[in-house]
Amino acid sequence: MNRTLRVAAVMMTLCATPRLGRAASAVFAGDPVDPVSGVPYEILPGFPLVLPGPDGVVGTPDDVIDTATIGDTDMVIRSGSVAAADVIPPPAAASPRSAWPVGVAGASGSGGVEIPFTVFLSDGAISSSAPFGHLLATSDMDGIPVIVAVFADFDGDGFIGPTNADASGASDNSREVGELEPIGRAVAVFSGGVARGSVAIRSGGPASRGGLKVALTALALTGPFDAGFFGGNIPSGPAISTALPFYPERDLSKLIRDRPVPALPNSTLQQVIRFASLPHADAVRPFALRLDGSSPTIDVALANAQPAVRVAFREYLEARRPALLGTSGPATYLRCHLIPVDRWGNPTDPPPGFTVSLHATAPLQVLRPRHGGASVTLRSSSGMRVIARVAAGSSDGAEGVLSAEHNGVVVASLRYRVSAGTTRALADAVVPSSDAPTIQAAIANVTDRNQDGRLVIAIRAGIYRENVLVNRTVELRGDDASTTFVQGDGTSAVLSVTAPDVVIRGFTAIGGASGFALTGPSTQLLESRAWRNQTTGVSVASSAVRVWQSAAVENGADGFAFDGATAASCTDSAALDNGGGGVVVSNAQNAQIERNRVAGNATGGLTMTTTTDSILIDNQSVDNFGPGIQIGGGEIGGAGGTASDRSGGSPQNNRLTNNLSAGNDGDGMNMDSTNGNLVSGNALDLNKGYGLFLRRSTDDDFSATPGVQGPLGDNTAEDNRRGDFFIRTN
Repeated sequence: MNRTLRVAAVMMTLCATPRLGRAASAVFAGDPVDPVSGVPYEILPGFPLVLPGPDGVVGTPDDVIDTATIGDTDMVIRSGSVAAADVIPPPAAASPRSAWPVGVAGASGSGGVEIPFTVFLSDGAISSSAPFGHLLATSDMDGIPVIVAVFADFDGDGFIGPTNADASGASDNSREVGELEPIGRAVAVFSGGVARGSVAIRSGGPASRGGLKVALTALALTGPFDAGFFGGNIPSGPAISTALPFYPERDLSKLIRDRPVPALPNSTLQQVIRFASLPHADAVRPFALRLDGSSPTIDVALANAQPAVRVAFREYLEARRPALLGTSGPATYLRCHLIPVDRWGNPTDPPPGFTVSLHATAPLQVLRPRHGGASVTLRSSSGMRVIARVAAGSSDGAEGVLSAEHNGVVVASLRYRVSAGTTRALADAVVPSSDAPTIQAAIANVTDRNQDGRLVIAIRAGIYRENVLVNRTVELRGDDASTTFVQGDGTSAVLSVTAPDVVIRGFTAIGGASGFALTGPSTQLLESRAWRNQTTGVSVASSAVRVWQSAAVENGADGFAFDGATAASCTDSAALDNGGGGVVVSNAQNAQIERNRVAGNATGGLTMTTTTDSILIDNQSVDNFGPGIQIGGGEIGGAGGTASDRSGGSPQNNRLTNNLSAGNDGDGMNMDSTNGNLVSGNALDLNKGYGLFLRRSTDDDFSATPGVQGPLGDNTAEDNRRGDFFIRTN
């Protein structure tokens, strides 16, 4: 979930032409119809009908499965530019791998090669002579766009998504969750039952290993255009699709973050073909896509990486995050891989003689490869293993960098911090094992087996379907946020912490009413992620709570919400594409919000209301749909009027320094009813509102340097649409 840019336009199956109301398409002929709405059911091809249960939402545990009603084939996709004929042709997957279309990762103008595709409407009449149906050249779908999504087989098992049918069985299902995120999306428009185009991809594999296998899928909406439904830009349904590796999210309000606009083949799309919940690998009809040609509605291609230009520190598929190391024992070691990557970060083949040298600032010492600082040749895409260790006697709080140089230029760096409180004590219980089958059972029954004064529970990589209440002082140590998932049932927070001094490390909380609810004092949330929860990603309502190296991504409300929290901190974290604000701090004292990346959030980036004696330092708030930074409540001087309203009392005596706020739909920084705050060294550029908007603000200091007190002080504001500076007194 590496996000670097806000995705600009919108969205799903948005239609560019023409704005005519239409009845259900001929593609639904003979399909079962919902007796209440009178429109055809949405059913994935080859899957049973899924209806919402008592909660009224599809994709949750109470769904009703009608196994007597199976979806037929309405649409198929083929890789390559395939000629249209009465009988839909077989997929490239049925041909030798050497005949598959090949793409190259990256934009076409930057060395990438797009993968061509052809989408056919099918009459669903399957026979031995037409195993994929016949072309349905209906005109009632002319002008309707279809979205094509590409998924990657990162582990090379021949499937997309979690599956028990591969050689590893269930042991790697949690790693396969990473295959559920599209690596490329494109739009094409139907004409005569056929839509053609090409799709750029961001991922690829080393050519020496045959590249990366990818699957092409497609989804489109049908039905009339209703001016009351997303401005008439989106057909009001129902949807048709090829097979997908999950049941798709169908609540468009969770997907559209901005005003919907028509989509064209060159549109930039938000991530809109996404799962409603994590699929069950052991379901009667698993969602995982087979890439051997047996899945009739999809197709395959190969994706190669570009040439190596740098290196990267990695753990499995994820970039190695900044390391928190200890002062004694196993916690003093840093282990990772250094691999050659292309300009997009894909593992790739190094050119002959590609050398790097490793350098570590004290107190970290490189142990492997031996003789840190000497040149080492990377001979394959596998790179090399790196081991470093904190020197004995190192002081608590020491910080530094492990870096790699190529031709005297730093091409990769990894920050680390030493903390005396960081240990890797032996676990007192392991989940799942004979110790406990579930996380909740482990919390209830764990004892201090190691007699070290701590209760440590190690949770193996996996998908755990439970809502967890942490009501004892324990350390929950997940394998990694990219491989340890706790799927909630949507009725409460996925992980609720009420006990003091709890440590949670290495989890993803997904599918809950909220992600992490932290009400126990001195809780630590480390290297974890709140992903696609119904409301807030991480809520904090206690004292001395620490959030570090964590992320809140695509949650329905605020990413991080600190309410009434004293001496809480959120550092080195990310709030991306949430339905509310990115980081929201209210009714707080002595909060520390530092070195966070906040982007793509629906109502703004960083917000502080009724907050005193707190710091907002070295953050990046970019490409949010409201103001980048809001201090206080009231009017927001964004483009086109009020972007949000976070009412609150007067923030006082806070320090806002060295933040970047750029490219936001509202103001760069909006201050309302503030008093006695230091605002210094901030860059407020390229926003659609004002750079700095002031209202009813008194005694605020806009420079850390005496005598530098112009309208902006020592802050900078450039190229803001409504102006770089505006002040109101009422």
